[in-house]
Amino acid sequence: MNVALALAEPGDRVGLVAPYYFNHLMALQMTGLADTLVPCPSEPHSMLPDLAALEAVIPGMKMLTLCNPCNPTGVVYPKDFLQRVSDLCARAGCWLVVDNTYEYFVYGEHEHDALSGDHVVNIFSFSKAYGMMGWRVGYLAYPPALEPSLMKVQDTIPICPPIISQRLALETLAFGREWVLSHFETLGKNRGAVVAALQEGLQTASTPDNGARVYGGQGAIYLLAKLPHHFQDDAVLVERLAKEHGVVVIPGAATRGRS
Repeated sequence: MNVALALAEPGDRVGLVAPYYFNHLMALQMTGLADTLVPCPSEPHSMLPDLAALEAVIPGMKMLTLCNPCNPTGVVYPKDFLQRVSDLCARAGCWLVVDNTYEYFVYGEHEHDALSGDHVVNIFSFSKAYGMMGWRVGYLAYPPALEPSLMKVQDTIPICPPIISQRLALETLAFGREWVLSHFETLGKNRGAVVAALQEGLQTASTPDNGARVYGGQGAIYLLAKLPHHFQDDAVLVERLAKEHGVVVIPGAATRGRS
């Protein structure tokens, strides 16, 4: 939310790529920017932004926000694709904000990349990689010219995280990426089990061309399941899973996704 307050004002056009992290939408709503939100569609198979559609709507846009790896799809942006998005933003005079919370959470041969530039703001967090969800501490990488605006927001809202949170965050940096990866094996196995179960279940319940498919899952701790066409309301299935099986999932409709 600090970044949104520093970069844009009510009335400015801002963009989110669907499916998007619903907290990003809530930050725009809380800062008065949701009324001028421009939804940017993703490609139906890769779940990466539709570059042709983005190029059509980006003129006049003040800020575009991405999540890499993506919450809620788990899609990892290839470096060359991320660069193409960045170039589009640069030509349009649009800020590119990238949420890198799950930077270490990538599977197989996929890699996370972060770009820099005079129009790029990168967001990082200690919450997921170091298990510090309740400590509320992270950091930004941003061009120097943006610092005065960011400091005004920081001074009038949080001032700073608690000192104990800052000290713990500094300690975690000494452990670094290798420590995170040493705890990653179980997560990778769990992800594989979920993907396999979903693929088997959708295949069993599917007929040709009914649309059922599993998307994403290359990174983060998320993926997106496209239900067969006869499911008209994903919230109904979400409720059944919770009540009948004790499994809690988020409906894709909450992220403007196709679930």
